[in-house]
Amino acid sequence: MREKRADFVAGCLGGRVIAAGGLGNEPTPLGTVESYNPVKRRWEYVAPMPTARSSSALLQTTSMLFVIGGVAQGPSNAVEALRLQETV
Repeated sequence: MREKRADFVAGCLGGRVIAAGGLGNEPTPLGTVESYNPVKRRWEYVAPMPTARSSSALLQTTSMLFVIGGVAQGPSNAVEALRLQETV
């Protein structure tokens, strides 16, 4: 990954591994989302989440990842759907 992160969620969409949120070097949650492209063999940033957070839950469907809850400044009730426009 391009960005160090712990306590993040991960799933697979369109043949890519997705890593979202978590904690980086700073004591604040991350809103960044990265995608591993196996064809290009590299991590790429995709659109960030509107709500930066760590300790989230993840629900995966065939076309979307749902990032649910977690911790931002305190417990979060945010639910966001991640979807990629292009697939591998």
